[in-house]
Amino acid sequence: MIIAVRTPVGTKRVEVPDGSTVRSIYESLKNMGVNVEGTYLSISPRDPPMKPELTISQSGIKHGDMLLLISVQSTTNSSNNNNNNSSSSSNNNNNNTVSSPASSHSSSNSSSVSSGKSLSCKHAPGDKCVFCSDSLGEKKCTHPESATCPNCQDKKFTGKKLKWLCNHPPGGKCSNCLRVPKKVSYKCTHGPSAVCSNCIDKVTNSNSSGDVNSGNSGASSPAGDRSSAPSSPPNLDANNNNYVEKQSPFANKQKPAAAPATKCLHGANAKCTNCLPKDDPNDTEPPKRRCKNHGIHGSCIECIEWRESLKMKLKSQDAAHCPGAAIAVTPANEFQHYVSSRKFEEQRIGFLYGNFLQDGSVSVDVIYEPPQKGDKKSVTLLEDKSIDKIESLASLLGMTRVGWIFSHPSRKYVMSSSEILQAANYQNKFGNSFVTLILSVNSEGNSNLEAFQVSDQAMKLEKTGEFQSNQSEPTICKLKSPVLVEGSETLNADNNFFIVTVPVKAREDKPVLNCVFPVNNRNPPTSDSDLASYKIDNQDQSKLTFFSDFHFLVYLLMHGIFDLNTDLPLICDNVRSRTSNSLDIYYELIEAHVGELIGHDH
Repeated sequence: MIIAVRTPVGTKRVEVPDGSTVRSIYESLKNMGVNVEGTYLSISPRDPPMKPELTISQSGIKHGDMLLLISVQSTTNSSNNNNNNSSSSSNNNNNNTVSSPASSHSSSNSSSVSSGKSLSCKHAPGDKCVFCSDSLGEKKCTHPESATCPNCQDKKFTGKKLKWLCNHPPGGKCSNCLRVPKKVSYKCTHGPSAVCSNCIDKVTNSNSSGDVNSGNSGASSPAGDRSSAPSSPPNLDANNNNYVEKQSPFANKQKPAAAPATKCLHGANAKCTNCLPKDDPNDTEPPKRRCKNHGIHGSCIECIEWRESLKMKLKSQDAAHCPGAAIAVTPANEFQHYVSSRKFEEQRIGFLYGNFLQDGSVSVDVIYEPPQKGDKKSVTLLEDKSIDKIESLASLLGMTRVGWIFSHPSRKYVMSSSEILQAANYQNKFGNSFVTLILSVNSEGNSNLEAFQVSDQAMKLEKTGEFQSNQSEPTICKLKSPVLVEGSETLNADNNFFIVTVPVKAREDKPVLNCVFPVNNRNPPTSDSDLASYKIDNQDQSKLTFFSDFHFLVYLLMHGIFDLNTDLPLICDNVRSRTSNSLDIYYELIEAHVGELIGHDH
């Protein structure tokens, strides 16, 4: 059997028979010239000495093990012991006998216990170290009484605040505070979605407990505890309007779920890309930088490179915020028929009213055409003094503005620069899912209806005022500040960078509102004769169907026949709930009004 023994003069290779005793190891070391007087063999400094009379197998020694030859003499008598050991070693060599270390160890052990030291300690008798921290006597440390260290961290403190002898920041941990018996409150400096080495265990425990609770909540939660559960907040769009809880026709195009938070491997005070908050694409304020190389008004190479990195790099956006637009067939056909009847010689603009669905798609019910003046190439919006009343009426009917539509003649580009600016302004104002519908005519004379949105970069440029007010070139957006396109700076951005396609389809369900009454703000304008004709043509219809026409309600509002604050809320409530409890009196008022116009009752 081969055993390695670490001695004060180096590591020795000892070969002994398998059935020999521990004493044979001492003999082999003595034959190698090693002083074994006043020493003992042990596996580690903390283990007890091996008895010389035991066999090697009984002592737990195996082939290839490392043993320690440890001296039992104190540091104060080390010089005298060395002289005595050398003389005794020469005598032992002449006599060819080995003195047993058991007697010397027993005497040394008794003196060690009386002095409060272990056999491996080199310090003064009254002090303590890592070898004797569990021995007899009280621990003696050099730090203040209100502090602690690895030697006395198990000491009980009463009425005093502990100050751990650590050099790391408040949220870190080291060998001094890993064995703290009490609960440690972690102080991390990263964001709420990130994890560092201080709170990995904390997050793991909370997740495991959360999984258990979630798994049992559905089966074991009593009915009486339902009131204690917090109610989920309502889904709101950009205008704080409730999303309509309705199955979207674009369910297969919903946005994928967000990726789980990545755990960080750095310290508590460090930062990485996982810890830093995500940039808001619509944030108008540039980030602030405080350079350590100079003062507030100075600059350096690092600052110049940092400012260069802030320049926008134009790139196409893969997906739109709106997964799709579902439009009612009747208002779309009415808008298309009016533009086509004039052979696209008079372009039109309309606002889409409907609802935002939960997945961000839009459902269009009606189209309101504001006052405008159009020609063959473009259209100009005029001042609409009644737009606030129209918004209120749409709100009473459970709708909000979800998009806009415009027509244009046959051309080679999808959207002009001015149209991109207008769409970006609407998306910033009404929400990310605000959609743009374009009615155009192809080379064969057939009309097409398409849906688009502008990218987040276009919204940010419009919000920060980076677009020039005069856009003379329809296919290029002129900017005030340079942007990077394929590594080169430019002030002219191609329109295709800002356009994102949105799927569009006809609604499969039947809308609540009709579009039979003539559309307002067209040429010729609506008049009392239109009201009389509508009354006569629909006198056989039910009162609910009679009032379920958006343009008819707009006419009643614009001509002051019914009040927005008293009459129209009751009418709209009946239209939404599909009841006619309060419609009889209003129908009689309209019947009397029409009778005065035509001279007799109908």
